[in-house]
Amino acid sequence: MTLLFRTILLLLLGCFLPENALAFQPHAYSGLYIHQLAHFFLIVSLFFFAVKARQTRLAALKAWQCIIAGTWILILWSGATMVGHFLDLEIENSLHLPPGTEISHLHLRGWKETLYYILKLDHLLAVPAMVFLHRGLKLLRKGEPTLSSPGQGRP
Repeated sequence: MTLLFRTILLLLLGCFLPENALAFQPHAYSGLYIHQLAHFFLIVSLFFFAVKARQTRLAALKAWQCIIAGTWILILWSGATMVGHFLDLEIENSLHLPPGTEISHLHLRGWKETLYYILKLDHLLAVPAMVFLHRGLKLLRKGEPTLSSPGQGRP
């Protein structure tokens, strides 16, 4: 069996045997602090990467424009996810129901619950970011003409 066939088979099995797919991973308090710090450091590092990449001559290339765009979207994703984690702690008791509970309609009590459910749609930021990054890397791999820096010879 090829790797592609096995991957497709596993994905199809996952579609037929679904479990809860939660956008935000629940964390214990100590784990949440570390996780939030990781989001913060990701935002800071991606910010410096995007700014530095924008300042270089490489930013004129289509591949690097895609990579930089994906970086900015990942910054937004990480920030939205951080806010979602904080809201998860804030409204934890009002949202978690026992398994098997039937919900006839969704009643949002305030702005926190509304924002929480909007932020649970974080895949609307994460997927486009990955698409931009993938496209940029694919363009780099194709061998889009690169700018040579002074002192470097081209093969």
